[in-house]
Amino acid sequence: MSTIEDRLRRIEKLLELVLTRLEELERALHSQGHETMETLRIARELTLGFSMPTIKALEAASKVIKLLPKVDKRDEVAKAIVKILSTGEELTLSKLTRRVRALRGKASRRIVSERVKKLERRGIVLMRRRGSRVYVKLRSLEEAE
Repeated sequence: MSTIEDRLRRIEKLLELVLTRLEELERALHSQGHETMETLRIARELTLGFSMPTIKALEAASKVIKLLPKVDKRDEVAKAIVKILSTGEELTLSKLTRRVRALRGKASRRIVSERVKKLERRGIVLMRRRGSRVYVKLRSLEEAE
């Protein structure tokens, strides 16, 4: 029967192996350039902010990278909206505002609504009204281009 010390040594060796592989992965990704690092940064933000699975977050981050050039670089609220909608979900304006608030720490419904209208004029998002609710979703990448 193995002792606790033996188990701890095995766990320590496994952790060392994982750390080594992570370092190799980071070096490989870093050599891929700025866009890859930005994609990873956005994916991390989505994963941590919304408990999104990593693969889904990477796919969403790739969409964001392709759309960000169409968004004002200084407009953090608009960038947050694009990040949130990049998951493919259609959200009510209220739910979108709550998620922007969760991602940024602050956001008013009025400002989010203004930014959504601006993004719609630029062809980045689609808005539709159902009853008293306004729904927003990201246009497909083909439509947005």
